[in-house]
Amino acid sequence: MIEYKIDSEKEQKTYRLITSLLDPQLYPAIVLTREYHQRWEVENTIDELKTHLNGRKTPIRSLNPREVVQEIYGWLLGHWAIRSLMFQASQQAGISPLRLGFTGTLKVIRAAIPEFQHTPTEQIPFFGHG
Repeated sequence: MIEYKIDSEKEQKTYRLITSLLDPQLYPAIVLTREYHQRWEVENTIDELKTHLNGRKTPIRSLNPREVVQEIYGWLLGHWAIRSLMFQASQQAGISPLRLGFTGTLKVIRAAIPEFQHTPTEQIPFFGHG
């Protein structure tokens, strides 16, 4: 068992990592703890894509390989767009991006879609002139 602490903005949290990798020369504790947290970042991203962004029981609708790849690229671009928006919003608010939740942001975006659909193209910063 490896016990370690991580400082956040509000508090210090203690974690315990149980592992079968027992040789400290081959598997130093600092490497195991860093990689463990990195693994959970990947797991969280997969969850955001599969569960929250997709939101349907049939994960991929396309039936041929070319369209499957296109659909996956669409999901990845959607995920990137939401994460980029979260980063921009956190910068404007002067807070850490880690304080914003993916599912909450996704709900805000989905609620705003009708308003965006009625916005003239010129008023959308990405498409507007100037």
